Amino acid sequence: MAMKFNDYMETSRAVDSPEDAALRKVFHEDIALGVQYQQARMQRGLTQRQLSEMTGIPQADISRIEHGAANPTEATLQRLANAMDRRLALI
Repeated sequence: MAMKFNDYMETSRAVDSPEDAALRKVFHEDIALGVQYQQARMQRGLTQRQLSEMTGIPQADISRIEHGAANPTEATLQRLANAMDRRLALI
């Protein structure tokens, strides 16, 4: 039987090196940021294409941000937040 993803994650955390743990933390933060932007966009009833037209940010870049696969600048994040009447708070 194939291992489920959650089982795999638990197993791999048990043998993480400090470098692996740090990388996992960064990945988790990127995903969390993307989810926040996706939820904000959806709450506003916007498609990625509509948000792209409002901000001038390519739709593909918005998709990558929402999936945690991008490294957006603070200015890009601010443009997206402004378009959705949100405030960007960098911690």
